[in-house]
Amino acid sequence: MNLYIIKLEEKYFKNLLRYHIKIVKIRKKGNYYYLSLDYNNYQKISKLKKIYNFELVDYQGYIKYKLLFKKYFLFLNIFFLGLVLIVFLSNIIFQIDIKTNDLELQELVLQELDKYNLKKYKFVKSYQEKEKIKELILENNKDKLEWLEITRIGSCYVVNLEKRIINNLDLDNKPRDIVASKNAILMEIKAKSGSIIKKLNDYVKKGEVVVTGRITHKDEVVDLVKADAIIYGETWYTVHVSYPIAYYDKTYTGKAKKRISLTIFNKKINFFDQNNYLEEEIQEKKIFYHKFLPLKFSYEKVLEIEKIDSIYTPEEAYVKAFNLAREKMIKALAEDSKILDQKKLKFIINDSTIDMDVFFKVYENITSYQSIEEIMGE
Repeated sequence: MNLYIIKLEEKYFKNLLRYHIKIVKIRKKGNYYYLSLDYNNYQKISKLKKIYNFELVDYQGYIKYKLLFKKYFLFLNIFFLGLVLIVFLSNIIFQIDIKTNDLELQELVLQELDKYNLKKYKFVKSYQEKEKIKELILENNKDKLEWLEITRIGSCYVVNLEKRIINNLDLDNKPRDIVASKNAILMEIKAKSGSIIKKLNDYVKKGEVVVTGRITHKDEVVDLVKADAIIYGETWYTVHVSYPIAYYDKTYTGKAKKRISLTIFNKKINFFDQNNYLEEEIQEKKIFYHKFLPLKFSYEKVLEIEKIDSIYTPEEAYVKAFNLAREKMIKALAEDSKILDQKKLKFIINDSTIDMDVFFKVYENITSYQSIEEIMGE
């Protein structure tokens, strides 16, 4: 139903009733009445406008959207034409960026892309087309390309690649020693070739030989081989962390709403919802977005939250800082490494932060390599 909402002074309201005007809804605010009328009754009261001096303030129903559409018709046409233009331009490639310093390889890839019409000022390819082109380029250049990936970022194709390196078997078999990559106590030696010259629990310095490629007989070098081994040792680290004392926590109230938003030049316009929660968390799903254009359409789910500011107790601060130090240590280690022991060295509470030093004893791969000079005569 289409409704016309008029604003009428309180002193005229009772007199209006004698004209048998049917009112759908009445709302009083201050010294004014707000009356919702259908079309026929609005026509009746329109004839009395000079007597009662009312004002048409709003509409409800289909007529409201019709009038709004009429009012913003030009703007909407320009907006949607602009949107069509943006979508059109966003599906054209304006740049191809090949990530390599090898000019010869760069030229080769550009020629290959051009062969399949993947080049500047052309429409973007579908995912299936792009993957097919990638496979064809790799197939046609097996001796030059090890790996290739084509990624679309906005109006640009970024091509990452890896040059194929033909291994030199003579170089790979060059005699070498296995040395310690850092100071450590030897814990495990897994040798396939070469001579082990250190024992378990020996302390070794960085660069010290553990498994040699020099094969000896009666204290004389009789052969040189490529030593092949993995060595593990006990190493030591000190990790420093600084952790904030103050923190805030959040809880969800259970209230939520959904809306559509338009962002233009960092100015955000929300549709269907103009009221923000005092504290809120927004889960955004982009409907339209372009890297090089200041325009974004988003579908948002808005959750009301409550923030609680607090300060850690010394006991809580100790646990938080210690766990953070351990996490940092774990992230720095390889998969085949592990922490053997840990110990707090220093713990200081400052005005706004907690400073802690933690000592770690670690089991890790300390394998490194060192080529052997040719010392044997022909």
